[in-house]
Parts: sequence; structure tokens; C-alpha cells
Amino acid sequence: MKFKKENINFNNYIYKYISIIRNKSIKKINKNKLYLFEYEKWKNYDISSIIDYEYSFPIKEKESIYLKLLNKYVLDVDGFYLFFINGFYIYNFFKKKNKNFLSLNDIIINNKSYCNSNIEKYYGKTLSNNDNLNYFNFIFSKDGAYIYIPDGIYFKKNIYIIYIYNIINDYSIINPRNLIILGKKTKAKIIEIHESLTNKIFISNSVTEIFNEKKSYLDYIKIQNNLSFSYLKDNTLLTQKKNSYCSINTFSFEGRLLNNNINFFNCGNNSKLNFNGLTIIKNKSLNQIIDNKILINHLYTNCESNQTYKYILNGRSKGIFNGIIKVHKNANNINALQKNDNILISNKSFIYTKPELKIYANNVKCTHGCTIGKIDNEKIFYFCSRGIKKKRAKYILLFLFSKEILKKINIYNIFIYIYNIILYKLKIFNLNLI
Repeated sequence: MKFKKENINFNNYIYKYISIIRNKSIKKINKNKLYLFEYEKWKNYDISSIIDYEYSFPIKEKESIYLKLLNKYVLDVDGFYLFFINGFYIYNFFKKKNKNFLSLNDIIINNKSYCNSNIEKYYGKTLSNNDNLNYFNFIFSKDGAYIYIPDGIYFKKNIYIIYIYNIINDYSIINPRNLIILGKKTKAKIIEIHESLTNKIFISNSVTEIFNEKKSYLDYIKIQNNLSFSYLKDNTLLTQKKNSYCSINTFSFEGRLLNNNINFFNCGNNSKLNFNGLTIIKNKSLNQIIDNKILINHLYTNCESNQTYKYILNGRSKGIFNGIIKVHKNANNINALQKNDNILISNKSFIYTKPELKIYANNVKCTHGCTIGKIDNEKIFYFCSRGIKKKRAKYILLFLFSKEILKKINIYNIFIYIYNIILYKLKIFNLNLI
């Protein structure tokens, strides 16, 4: 992968701590070869179409040209919003402000010194992960969301992180970086959306660091839509402390190549998490790849984790699922479940699935399973015998297959938003399936 020399530049206003992390990342990359998209043979896809080009960084445009457009993404008037266009924060969209919901660049430029202790305590603590894309993001990230819920706060309103890509030239690269901190005995609901407005080719190398302190509760929803010509590398690094809960639900509807990597580190007893994903690829004419890789590290006792990922694939699309549950030594009384279900609509679509269990403790309950198939013809016949056309019956069955993941959404307006996207993708109209 090549980059235009004049565009590689380090922010001269960055304060010392972040500069140190960037310098460490540069040393790591200089020491090792940089593979932004690491190739694993079993996944069986060619990444040369991504890396064999010269990439540039987008330039920030005037905020005023986007203000009307952003109204489309206001999903509830009471929510708190952080909007980013091509990776740059839009400052002036909402008058409603909260000193703990900022952009990282805003903290740096405007010297928000009250954030410094959190930045130093949490930002960049995943540097030791030995992940090339993480190093790359550290070096070139221009901005991202900073969300902090102080101890004892039950934040009832929804928080939105919305990344809109309006790329003008092909072969651009953006490096968003989010830092999310939930203090002790807190609760929050966060929705993150990635959507492209153009058919230009670009890479978004996104990294999100999440820290759940003791007795915190996080409900996190990711929605990836209209990215048919785009490459999204979404890396989520979650650290969970004692007696905390986290749910991450990922909905992927289109993408030339979407890599969703979730690395979970259980750092306290009695924690619980749920990871769920739904992929629907209906476009017949494009080669699209959705790759979900989930690593769950159980390090402490009496913890629970659940994974359910479903794929509906059409055309020449490929789905990849690699779920790893790793129970470390002495991490007893672990209950870990993993499930991957897949429907292939087309004879040219593929699913590559690799559920893994790595257990180094004795007293655990871990299960994993996978199903791959087509739509049940007997069920189609049942619908047709009741006057429903065959094509419509297929789409209804696909919706019912999706509904298990949809029902896990506890935020009503987001439930309806995703419900409508699913109906649109499946071409189901004038029918109430809730």
C-alpha cells in the first residue's frame, strides 16, 4: 500500500502523551512489515484490489454545506450526537452540548484539561495488542468520539456517533478513533452508524476503545449501511471489569469489504456480555465480503458470554465468521455460548465459518454450533398454500430468520430504524412483521 508523501503529516498541536504513543506506533511499524488487511488463507479472498493503489487523506470541508443533510440522521430529538464527515467532527450542528461528549481533536485543540486524566489513563492502552491497523490508526487518526460517563450516572438519553462518508476522489483513507469510558455504577446506550453517500472507493480504518468499569452497563449498536464500494476495517477493543455488562449488536447491510474485529478482555469476576450480528447482502451484481472476527478472553471466574451471528447472502457475496472463545487457566465457572447460522440464497454465494474453543480451565460450560443452508421449501409451500406469492414468502422467511437478532435491540426507535432497513433490503412492503 502506497501513500502520497505530502499527505503524511503529524499534528503539531498534539500534546506530549499522544505524541509518545504515536512515536511508539511508528517504531512498531518500522520494526515489522505493515499489513493493514492481514491475509488468512482459509478466508479465501483476494485483497490486492485494496492495497495496490496510492491513497490520500481527505480534506475538511465547510460545515455549513452539510447541516441540512445531517437532519436525516437525527433519529430522536432528545439524543446527543457526534457527527463526523469524512472523519472530521462537525462542531456546529447541535446547540445542545455535554462536556463529557466531545471529539478527541476538540480536547487537544481547545485544551480541555479536565479530560487529561482520562486520556492518560485509557487512551492507547491497547497499544500492546500488536495489531498493525491499530498502530496505523494511532499515527494517522485526525479525530474521533470521546464519551465519558462519570461514576454513578445512569444516562437515559441515547448517544449517537455518526460517521458519514462523502468522498470526492477514489482511494482515500480515513482513520477514526473513538474512546468510550463508563465509570463505576453507570449505564449508557450508544449507537454508531457508518454510511457512505457516494460510490467512491475508500478505506475507513476505525478503532474504538471501550472501558467498562465495575457495575457498569453498556448497550452498543453498530449499523453499517450503503458501503458497497467501500472498505471498512472496524476494530473494537473492549475491557470489562467486575460485575459489569456489555452488549454489542452489529448490523452489516452492504460493504465491498467489511472487517469487524471485536477483542474482548474480561478483567473481573461476574461480568456478562452479549455479542450479536446480522449481515444481509442482497445485491447480486457486486462482490461483497463481510468478515466478523470475535475474540473473547475469559480471564476471571463466574462470567458469561453469548455470541449469535447470522448471515443472509446473495449474488457473489462472501460471509466469514471466526468466533474464538478462550478460557484462561483458573477462570472457572464460565458459561460461554457461540452460534452462527447462515442462509445462502444464491449458488454463487459462500460462507466460511470457523468457531473455536480454547479452554485451559476445568469447570466450564462452553458450546458452539453452526448451520448453513437454503430457504426451507416446505415452509415456502406452506405460505403459498395460504395465498402468498412464492417470492414474497421467501422474503418473509428471511425476515423471520433475521428477527432473532433484531429482537435483541432494546432501544425502540433504533429497533424501528433497523426493522425498516431490513424490510427495504428484503423488498418487503406493506406488511407488518413486528
